Amino acid sequence: MNFAIIGPMSKKTLTISWLEAVTENGSYIIQPGHIPMILTLKDNSNVTYCLNSGKIETVEVLNSFIEITRNSVTLLTGS
Repeated sequence: MNFAIIGPMSKKTLTISWLEAVTENGSYIIQPGHIPMILTLKDNSNVTYCLNSGKIETVEVLNSFIEITRNSVTLLTGS
């Protein structure tokens, strides 16, 4: 699954197995084939993702949204 992280000064694209995002209503685990949706993320929370190599990484987010499609996730972040 493709994962794009787009910030004010940078853009990064990765290939991941899964992603966990925290919203005001709880955590979501996103995997390939997930139902399409747009989520507002909780400020000062973390987005955790697993690269296809198995390495788990985290990015802290502020003023962020994610768009989920069946094959990709796009994180738009203000941080």
